[in-house]
Amino acid sequence: MRKGTVKDDVLREICGGEVVSGGALASRLGVSRTAVWKAVNALRAEGYTISSLLNGYVLSPYNTRLCGEQLKNTVCAEKLYFKDVTVSTNEDIKAVAGDAPEFTVAVARRQTGGKGRLGREFFSPEGGLYFSVLLRPSFSAEACLKITTAAACAAAYAIEAVSGRKAEIKWVNDIYVSGKKVCGILTEGAFDAENGALSFAVLGVGINAASPKGGFPEEIKDKAGALFSSASPPSLSLCALLNEFLKRFREYYKNIGKMPHIEEYRRRNMLDGRRVTYERDGESFAGVVCGIGDNAELLVNEKGKTVALSSGEVRLTDYE
Repeated sequence: MRKGTVKDDVLREICGGEVVSGGALASRLGVSRTAVWKAVNALRAEGYTISSLLNGYVLSPYNTRLCGEQLKNTVCAEKLYFKDVTVSTNEDIKAVAGDAPEFTVAVARRQTGGKGRLGREFFSPEGGLYFSVLLRPSFSAEACLKITTAAACAAAYAIEAVSGRKAEIKWVNDIYVSGKKVCGILTEGAFDAENGALSFAVLGVGINAASPKGGFPEEIKDKAGALFSSASPPSLSLCALLNEFLKRFREYYKNIGKMPHIEEYRRRNMLDGRRVTYERDGESFAGVVCGIGDNAELLVNEKGKTVALSSGEVRLTDYE
């Protein structure tokens, strides 16, 4: 039964991991075998790796082009939206937040207007995994730090589970692998105009799965890194990365008020014992990180006095 274009429908039918014959595809979609053959060739021209086996077709497990249908088949989202290119997956979630269920997910191959913390641009070329999750937290906006830190732990866990590489957290929301930033996280809240309460939250995550063609821009090339050494990681790896993140984050989110992830966050903290600089009340300060507080504050020894930072940005003076 046809649901879209022949090309889209063929992709949907062959991304489940089973070989489907050209005849079966033609019968299911109500088209000719020639139309199926043309659709397969068009998909290959777009970059999909499609294997021809036993007179049939299947999306290869080594396919490198992220596939929306493949994501929908493998990811534990309540609802999933997928775009080839979008301005921002956070904005995509905001656009559907009125009626969408919690844990609706928006994914894109590339963003043209991705945002990071403090209003910065988030470089989002093809070769990364960019997604946002709709949340409806029952706690105050001040507690959004709990969402961000839980997401950082979930991202680090997913990266290790899929790639086997050790992942660390740079307070508050950056994930580093082998000394390079591979993931950034941004949590945004929407507020009820009448009572000022948190209406919903959007959790955005961007992961540098592979180095972009031409490399990273000059301003970030010394700090940014990629998760996979291959220029084109298999799409199944990206699906697994997203799925592992969502499963882990859901577990944290069930009891997020109790900070069930705090010990893992402490364990992954890459700043312990490191000298940092930061701003407070418009002034610059320096100190040595001495831990993470119970609410994920960064604890800094500043001239013998422990200071707890709950927001802002820190820089490693011996690293960046």
